[in-house]
Amino acid sequence: MRGALGKYVISIALGGVLVWLAFRGQDWDDFYQRLQTVRTGPILAYLGLFAAAHLLRIIRWGVLVRALGDIGWKDIMSAGAVGYMCIMVFPLRLGELVRPYLVRGVGGITASGALATVVVERVIDGLLFVALFFVFISLLPDSPDPAVAAVKMSAFAAGGVFITALVVLVAAYYKRDATVAFVEKVGHRLHAGITDKLVGLLDAFLEGLRVLPDKRRLGVFFVLTVIYWAALGVGMKVMAEGTHIPDLDWVGGFALLTVLTVGIMIPAGPGFTGTFELAMKGGFALLILAPSSMANITLYTVMLHISQLVIQVSFGAVFLLSGQIRLSDLGAAGGLTSQETGREPGT
Repeated sequence: MRGALGKYVISIALGGVLVWLAFRGQDWDDFYQRLQTVRTGPILAYLGLFAAAHLLRIIRWGVLVRALGDIGWKDIMSAGAVGYMCIMVFPLRLGELVRPYLVRGVGGITASGALATVVVERVIDGLLFVALFFVFISLLPDSPDPAVAAVKMSAFAAGGVFITALVVLVAAYYKRDATVAFVEKVGHRLHAGITDKLVGLLDAFLEGLRVLPDKRRLGVFFVLTVIYWAALGVGMKVMAEGTHIPDLDWVGGFALLTVLTVGIMIPAGPGFTGTFELAMKGGFALLILAPSSMANITLYTVMLHISQLVIQVSFGAVFLLSGQIRLSDLGAAGGLTSQETGREPGT
């Protein structure tokens, strides 16, 4: 309990600082007045579009998971919906551990193997959006905002991280025996017991990477990825209509999405508090908009954040209320209790 409380305190404090950086100088009386002018129709359209995209996101992950064992779509939907909800409500992105935990033991799937699918999903999304960032930035007019340089530098750093991760994953898969043997040899010099356990987890994790060379499965995954992110990009434009930013064009909307997606991968407060707002501020720094539109940036950011939070929490709540997932499982799954989360069933 103390460990969980400490993680929440740290994450909330971090998120609070980032929110302050994103919104400092904001006239909240003016924001309240602008909030009264939000157009209901586009907001409802955005909620429907994001809900459809979120459902597709769960199916997309399921395509990878089904490479690991005989698991039905009912189990995938429940684990995916609750798992993505936990990414939002747990601190420091600890919710990433929930999906692997909830499908472990189903159809012979190991937690480490399922974790590998999450890593593959994150690496592919990261590489895709860093690449798209530089495509869209080349299509936008030059912005004089000094924050643009920091945004570009962050994109370069993120690209380096994701490229390195992809190289390591592919190399570890194709040189699996050598990787495990190396870890075992080095680890036994330090602590044999811990090393044996680590090697077992590593071996299971690498087994999960067997989805990588499956061209058909990866093809389906990439098609769903294109549809999923295209829907979210359209949603950015729809939200602009609802918050009175009519001059946000399609290129600008997708540019915002790329910055936001990479930005919220950084661990921070529950609900992406802080990283979401700061990423949106950085994204808008890339754009040249009319003064009347710039005045609605905070409104756009808040409505977008709340809409995404509502949909993702609602999806997870449906499966929690149905009893398919037990609340008692979630703390351990997210590393918020002292229960081990890395062990496989039966060990």
